[in-house]
Order: sequence, then C-alpha cells, then structure tokens
Amino acid sequence: MSKYNEIMEHIELNDKMRERIIGNIGARQKRKRISTAVKMISAAAACLVIAVGAAALLNRDKIPQTPDESSPNVAKNDEGQVIAGSADSEDGQTEYGFDVQEYGGAQELSDAFGVKFHDIKNLPFEVTEQSYSVMIGDFAEINYNGANGEYCCIRAGKDTEDISGDYNEYGTVKDKDIDGTTVTFKGNDKQYYLAVWIKDGHFYSVSLSEGTDEQKMTDLVRDVMG
Repeated sequence: MSKYNEIMEHIELNDKMRERIIGNIGARQKRKRISTAVKMISAAAACLVIAVGAAALLNRDKIPQTPDESSPNVAKNDEGQVIAGSADSEDGQTEYGFDVQEYGGAQELSDAFGVKFHDIKNLPFEVTEQSYSVMIGDFAEINYNGANGEYCCIRAGKDTEDISGDYNEYGTVKDKDIDGTTVTFKGNDKQYYLAVWIKDGHFYSVSLSEGTDEQKMTDLVRDVMG
C-alpha cells in the first residue's frame, strides 16, 4: 500500500476533468445535497477500477492487485491519465482532491473559505433544508432546498475560474449592471436559471432549479452581493 499511495500522490486533475467533475456535482444538486453528489461521482469512477486491476497484474510490486475498501477509487480520463477519488473519510474529507467540508452556518463558511457569505432571504420558494460546504478546495457554496424539489445553489470560487457547474447552452444570455458589477444572466424564454459574475477576484454564481424572471433574479443577485 505504501508504493500504491506514493504513486497516487503524484496524480493531478487536468482542467478538462476538473470541469467535468464540477459540472457533475452541479447537475446532481437538483435533487440531493453536495455530500451525496460526491458519493455518486466516486461510485461512477469506481466502475472503471478494473483498469487498475489490469495494471496490477502487470506489475504486482508497484500496485496492489485489488484496492481494498480503504483505498481510493481509480479511473482514467479521456487522455488516458489516471484520476482518483475515494469514499468519505471519518472527518468528512476524501483523498486526492475530492474533498468536501461541511459547516454549521454562513459565518463558519465565510471564516473557513475567506469569502464573505450570508444567508439569503429573497428566495422564490419556501426553504426546508440548507447546507454550507467547501468542495474540492475550489469553491464554497450554500444550498437551499425546498419541499417540492426546488433548489438554489450559491457559489463563490477561490479565483475567477467558472465554478458554476452549469455549462448548458441557453437561448438567452444577457449582461446586466447590478450595483457596478456586470452580471451575466442565462435562461430561456425570459426565465433565468443562472447568474454569474466576477468581483474582488472571485467567481460567483447563483443557480435555480426553477426559472425566474429578470427582476426576481436581479433582486436575488443583489441579496447575494449584500
């Protein structure tokens, strides 16, 4: 296992695979909290673990024949590079980049990530559950869930790279100035599902499961900006 772990320490996610992972997380949040999404991503990676088994047969001295339950799941990306992720550990972290930390509130999340968050009141549905997380070290988010499957996901990135998780093609893309910041609205038929902007060196996004009109999205973004 020591040789196996030594090999895995040198594995890095390329930009394409990172974007795919973030996108998968965003899609799965339509129904489930972020911690559940991470488990589903890890499970998907596990279906390719046979590739590691094949490598182990060729070189038993370097990689164990079959990773045990404490080992990370291993898969390859489109370029043939190995990526890795594991099931949640006892402290809520996962190895080799797929880690998630959950916090008790907006202030705790702000202190941990270094970007100011606060709870949002101006939501188009009644909130029944909310969660506060830092995901794969790249972004922090607050998830609000409603009784009928509605959700709102608010994210802030560590830098200006797009971490919205929503890379869909929308029929309407509109830039709007909100309190001196250019915000891009994305949606269809005058209903907007996504708003993104960059401020103070951080990328921000607001995602909604149900579309809303321009004014309500504007009010929501302004509320997030504080």
